[in-house]
Formats: sequence, structure tokens, C-alpha cells
Amino acid sequence: MFLGCYLLCILYYYLLKIDADRNFKFLTIHSENDNRPVFLKNTDIQSAENCIGFSETTRQISDSKDKDLSKKEFFKWLAGIIDGNGNFYIRSINSKLVLKTIRIKLHNRDIRILSHIQNILHIGRIRSDKNKPHSIWIISKKEEMLFLINNINGLIRLKVVGLKKSCDYLGIDYKEANYYIERNDPYLAGLVDTDGTIVYNYAGNRIECNLAFEYNEFSSKLNLENVVPNYKPAVLLRKSHNSISYKYQNVKGMVFLYEYFMKNRLYSDFKFYRISKIKKFIEIREFKNEAKESLEYKIYSEFILDWIQYKNPLWQRVPFVKKIR
Repeated sequence: MFLGCYLLCILYYYLLKIDADRNFKFLTIHSENDNRPVFLKNTDIQSAENCIGFSETTRQISDSKDKDLSKKEFFKWLAGIIDGNGNFYIRSINSKLVLKTIRIKLHNRDIRILSHIQNILHIGRIRSDKNKPHSIWIISKKEEMLFLINNINGLIRLKVVGLKKSCDYLGIDYKEANYYIERNDPYLAGLVDTDGTIVYNYAGNRIECNLAFEYNEFSSKLNLENVVPNYKPAVLLRKSHNSISYKYQNVKGMVFLYEYFMKNRLYSDFKFYRISKIKKFIEIREFKNEAKESLEYKIYSEFILDWIQYKNPLWQRVPFVKKIR
């Protein structure tokens, strides 16, 4: 045991020396039973003087598994983003379909979403539209598109046609996603970050979350019943408008909506701010029925005005604002 700890001390000394000289960004160890690397620089390793059994190895493996889980959750969220506002830009060149770029286009108000994607993946570039208040995250290198497709394959549920053509171009076997979205899956958060709305229903005195899509063979298969624990959305099919909507609009369900998005946070600051206020709203929503001159109604009206004004330059056009004021 003493000899083992002594050898570890020597090994750590040289590893740290190499790292200090910055000859490598990180060093990896592969276990005999697991080919996945363990990143030494990002693990919680105690000194070899405190070596007891395999405690260091256990911590490294645990940390690596946490990162693997975090990576999977990120790509589930990203699949929702792409299904919402993503695009597989495919052109026909010499009678052959060619994947030119993969893009995500968002309003500048939500540029943080694009920055988050770039910071996590370390690929792509963000380009702003000079004539419109929009920005685009874009990748065009084949190796980058291969990496992304391999990680979202089996997770895309709405932009299926583009994904299939992209897989064909890159020589990847297309995987169909499970349309029964699992409990607390971040995919819904990605959809809401892009295509969702967080609104205040004045008549119902509640905060709602709504999604609307073109009705087609893919959107019709979405099953969001169990994503938010204890809260099933109402599904509205409007064939005259060729649309399908998923609406979380139940007063008792607001707290469950809040808890889901605290676990799977939104990167649209505008929408996350609205969601983050739900608990406070639940505490004061009954004040709406108090006399207009009362302190309770003043607290209620100030809350609603703050809620509707945040990053919303058109807040004065909202019909119920005059009633609140």
C-alpha cells in the first residue's frame, strides 16, 4: 500500500510538471474496463498522501459520468432548439444534394442562446444581420457538421426531412427519435426557448406556457404528456389553420411548470425572467380581486407591470395593461 502511494506521488509530480509547462491542455487516463477518457485537469483529485484504496479513481470515474450525463442533457436541449429555429441548409449541386450549413437563427434579444451553444461546443460562428434584429449561429465545416449530426441524431422530431438528407450526405444512418418525451427531458426547454411563449392570461389570472407548430406528420406525433411532472398540456388541433398547439394553462399546474424550468433552465433571458416570477405570482395572484385603492392591489398591479415590461418594448400595446394601471 505504501509503495503504491509512493509511486502515485511520483506520477502526479511529473503530470503536474508537464501541465505546468503547458505542453498539453489536459492529460487522460483510460481504465481497462472503460475506453472513455478521464480528464485529470478537471477532476477533484486529493494528494497522494491521503491515498486510501481507489478513492481517487472512484472520484474521476464519477466526475466523468456526470460530464457524460450533462453532455447528453445538453444535446437534448439543443435538439429542441434546432426543431424550433434550426435549419439544415441543403442545396442541389450537379444534381447532388449537398449540406452547406447548419444554422440557428434567433432574435437578438435571445442571442445568449447562441452564445451558450458556441461556448459549450466550441465550434461555429455567430453572425448578426445588418438589416434585421437577428443573429445566426452557423457551422459549415464538414467535420463540425459530422460532430453535430452524430450527437443530435435520434433526438430531432420536427426537422426530420432536413436531418435525413444531412445524414445521407454525411454517410450516417438516420435514427428516428422517440416521440414520447420522457419526464424532465430538456428537449421541451429547447422548444420553449425558441418557439414557445410565456404569457399572462388576464381573464384566467394565470401564467401560461404555449407552443404552436404547423400540423404535419411529425408535429402530430409529439407526446408531451409526461415531460412536466404532474402537468399535462392541453392539445389543440386547428385543421383550418393547419396548426397544432400544446398549452400549459392550468392554475394548479403553474408551480410544476416553475419546477421543470428551474431544473431545465431557459437561456432566453426574457422567457426565463417570466418563468422565475411564477412563485411570487402564486403568492399574490388573489390580490387581483382586492379594491383598486388597496395596498394589496397596488402590489399586484406593480408585479404585473414589471412582469410585462421586462425586455418588451411593445408592452404598452398589451390590452389588459390599461386595466392594471
